[in-house]
Amino acid sequence: MAIATGSAFGQILNLNPGPANNGGSAGWAIFFDVQALSSPLNVTHLKTANTGGAGVGFNVEVYTFAGSGLGGPVGSGPGSSSAGWTFLGTAAAVQGPVASQVSELIDIPDIAVGSGQTVGVALRFLGVGPRYFGTGTPPYSVYSDSFLQATTGDARSVPFTTTGSFFTSRAMVGELHYAVVPEPATMAALALGAGVMALRRRRKAQ
Repeated sequence: MAIATGSAFGQILNLNPGPANNGGSAGWAIFFDVQALSSPLNVTHLKTANTGGAGVGFNVEVYTFAGSGLGGPVGSGPGSSSAGWTFLGTAAAVQGPVASQVSELIDIPDIAVGSGQTVGVALRFLGVGPRYFGTGTPPYSVYSDSFLQATTGDARSVPFTTTGSFFTSRAMVGELHYAVVPEPATMAALALGAGVMALRRRRKAQ
């Protein structure tokens, strides 16, 4: 269980606190799942451990999958093929002040997660490699608050193919930032309330 805190970009779900104790090379990808527990939401930013030197720039490709994106071994599972994956875009990133640890906040293409839905996420690292926590074959790590649950994760050296190496579980070190999307009924109630307040102000002014 993780505790969500606030940020300028909504809520923060803290993942494995690290420090990272394992990792890969440029071109590797890490995989994890996100689930919206009670309301639709958008994952908008993240921090993640990587092999970069302090202050070094790099890029992260962001992919999503409808349903869980976890599972293997290397020749099977969602991450063994590009089928079903959607490429959202490439995010520019900067390593934090400590080499081979957690990045600065990364503005990623928004990952939309419907209420009760699970979305698989893959982050492919360009220019640096991912770092994460885990050795051997421990169970997946689950982090959650009232709105968001994250299950992490897998690592693949040649993502979306049946070649290379597959490692599980490898917990993402860092955090996810997200914003809850109000339900239509909530939006309608807010609009109605605003209308009533405006009407009252006009009556007082007469």
